[in-house]
Amino acid sequence: MRIVAVLLTAALVPAVSAQTPTLRPGQYELVSEFSMAGRTGGLPARKEQHCFTAQELQDLAARVAKANAKQNCKVVDSKTTGSTQTFTTECENPDGTRLTSSGEVTFTSPDSYRVVVTMKRPTSPDGTTITISAKRIGDCAK
Repeated sequence: MRIVAVLLTAALVPAVSAQTPTLRPGQYELVSEFSMAGRTGGLPARKEQHCFTAQELQDLAARVAKANAKQNCKVVDSKTTGSTQTFTTECENPDGTRLTSSGEVTFTSPDSYRVVVTMKRPTSPDGTTITISAKRIGDCAK
C-alpha cells in the first residue's frame, strides 16, 4: 500500500505543481479508492485529512520530488486543458521492471479536486486504478 502511495505521489508532481495555485490553503479531506483489474472486492476506501498551507501548496512539487528521488520516475507526457491536466509517467523499479502511470487531475473548484490514476506493470497490463477525491473542510488547526 505504501509503495502505491509513493508512486501515486511521484506521478502527481507535474499535475499538482501546475494546478495548485487554484487551491485554497486549509484542511482537506482525501478519500482514496483502489481497484485492481480482474479482482472483485477491492480495498475499502481510505479517508484521511491533510493541512495544506500556502507555502506547502506553492512548493509542493519540489517537496514531493525530493521525497521521491529514489523512485527514478520521469514524466513522459503532460497536457493541461482548462482545469484538467493529464499526464503519463514511467518509473524504473530497483529490480529493473518498469511501471507506467497515466492519470487525470481535475480541479473542480478552489476547494476541491479529483484524481484518477492507472498504474500498469508489463506483467499486469490491466493495472491498478486509484481515485482520490479531495475537498477543503475548513481552516487548519493552529
